[in-house]
Amino acid sequence: MRELRSICLGILLVLGAFRLTISHEDQPLSKIAIHKAVFALDDNAYIKASPSILGMKGQNSDWLTVEYNSPNPSVGDWIGVFSPSNFSSSTCPAENPRVYPPLLCSAPIKFQYANYSSPQYKSTGKGSLKLQLINQRSDFSFVLFTNGLLNPKVVAVSNKVTFTNPNAPVYPRLAQGKVWNEMTVTWTSGYGINEAEPFVEWGPKGGDRTYSPAGTLTFGRGSMCGAPARTVGWRDPGYIHTGFLRELWPNAMYTYKLGHRLFNGTYIWSSEYQFKASPYPGQDSLQQVIIFGDMGKDEADGSNEYNNFQRGSLNTTRQLIQDLKNIDIVFHIGDICYANGYISQWDQFTAQIEPIASTVPYMIASGNHERDWPGTGSFYGNMDSGGECGTPRTMACSDFV
Repeated sequence: MRELRSICLGILLVLGAFRLTISHEDQPLSKIAIHKAVFALDDNAYIKASPSILGMKGQNSDWLTVEYNSPNPSVGDWIGVFSPSNFSSSTCPAENPRVYPPLLCSAPIKFQYANYSSPQYKSTGKGSLKLQLINQRSDFSFVLFTNGLLNPKVVAVSNKVTFTNPNAPVYPRLAQGKVWNEMTVTWTSGYGINEAEPFVEWGPKGGDRTYSPAGTLTFGRGSMCGAPARTVGWRDPGYIHTGFLRELWPNAMYTYKLGHRLFNGTYIWSSEYQFKASPYPGQDSLQQVIIFGDMGKDEADGSNEYNNFQRGSLNTTRQLIQDLKNIDIVFHIGDICYANGYISQWDQFTAQIEPIASTVPYMIASGNHERDWPGTGSFYGNMDSGGECGTPRTMACSDFV
């Protein structure tokens, strides 16, 4: 009877988790022909963002206001958010050595139309947006474009905005270890192994603490299989660290913090998180499992047109957070965030799932939108991964297959 109860509950949770929209549309950022952009700076136009320093209370996401003005407004005007803030062509290698690199080679990490929250923009030329940014290891700038998405013209460039510590350890993701009493924790930072030593401080809740070293990996543009991941969609992924928490007591609560010891002796810390260890194998216990695929990611500020692209992603995430006390493990079985070659979107995804993945194991498997690329050994020989060919999904969590 207990087994039947577990199965039925598992089915209900799976069905609940599938309340999302599965999208087969293009990645919204791919609609921008950034390689065709030209500079048409107007001294009478401006764009500015405030505040210029984010995360003053230690948070890894923050809201800001972008104000802008154009003397020649149109319905096709839009705001692009760039990170790093310097998006000049000097860092832009040509995919084809016989073709001169484009003027702009870095797609924005998000965008929104200038009239989105300012319906009078076309007549007044004045508008503002409230945007949410996450800590992504670099600074940000904002650009006012005219002439639509297909032939964009740069009208004005804003001041720079940054988090208090862009390199801070962020977005921990738990995964079940290779044995029942092991947990792995993966996170992202801007600290390479030549700058700092990564580690996890952890222990039983209210008990003694111990320290586990973490390994560090990253990948470069050359690891991508093609465009856009290797061209306009490329963004430095930072450093991915993984620590192993071993010999856990069954069902015990643990707390942990991510740390980096800089070589000058300074320590950089994350917030504190907690998780519950797995039960002993064969123990008579109810395990509540969530299984889903194709979730994608969304933007809380409505940017990137994700309201049309991955409408249910935030709803699903919020529901999982609300039910977190009744969840023991999550299996995300492919088509994870639909970055499709726009590497910045993996940071956005790990930030979105952080409240879940930092608390319960979040296991993933690659789908066609993470892996498929011609000639790379993928099951299907299509281009669904946007040139990622399976590499950036290592930023998310540990695979279970």
